[in-house]
Amino acid sequence: RRRERPQVTTFLQLVVVGISTGSVFAIVGIALVLVYRTTGIVNFAQGVFVVLGGVFTFEFAQHIPMLPAIVVAVLLSAVLATVTAVVAAGIRGRTTHLASLVITVGIALTAEAVLLATFGEVPRSYAGISEHAWDIGGVFVQPQYVLIAAVALIAAVSLTFFLRRTIVGQALVASADSPRAAELVGLNVRSIAVIAFAVAGALCALGGALLAPTVPVVYNADLVLTINGFAAAVFGGFASIRLALLGGYALGIVEQLVVGYVDPQYNLTIALVVMLVLIGWRSRKELAV
Repeated sequence: RRRERPQVTTFLQLVVVGISTGSVFAIVGIALVLVYRTTGIVNFAQGVFVVLGGVFTFEFAQHIPMLPAIVVAVLLSAVLATVTAVVAAGIRGRTTHLASLVITVGIALTAEAVLLATFGEVPRSYAGISEHAWDIGGVFVQPQYVLIAAVALIAAVSLTFFLRRTIVGQALVASADSPRAAELVGLNVRSIAVIAFAVAGALCALGGALLAPTVPVVYNADLVLTINGFAAAVFGGFASIRLALLGGYALGIVEQLVVGYVDPQYNLTIALVVMLVLIGWRSRKELAV
């Protein structure tokens, strides 16, 4: 029993850390679902805004208190997300979805180059809300972990309610299904894209600002974040925000278990394989129904 307890504690510790990192994957996945459900565009530059949130917060915190620095970083990221929406959706909002996807890939690559040239390769990190972890039965829980998980959960619940229970949310979803019909009833497709991209960018930037105290943010971290976020979104069929949340949690936990018990270099590969299996299982279940 004495030997089993440390093993259980180690397992639970990995799960706690996995939920924290998985919450950020979930935030990216939720943002991808939000943009896709309201515009039909898959935004492969979504992970960039997580990086921007962490980098901007670090830079602004050198001159102003932390909380205002986070607010400014989130707002600035939302502005840049708006620019991304204008470019991706086209001047009249009539760019094809495939072309928009390719454009967002180009924006992501360009953003990496700009971040590298502007801020360099040095990882950015800063103090979180507390330096003291909670000891719960031998499992250490950082308050920052709880904060990140809470933001992901609140975002999932709020956006699900907005899209399903409000007239505006239902109208936004309908505009993605039929842009032409949306225009006929007076909805501006381009404006909808701008709003969706801005909200998604702000949400990811907030996730990046909260992640940096536990995982230093690097200029090219957006690729891993986007891949994991995409996997989380696919787990929900790019339609369910709640399943994207669960998919993010699952990815984070599996990756941490791989780090703890296998080899850190295989964490992303094994996690994505597991996610593909789960996606296949869900697809077969849906077909059976």
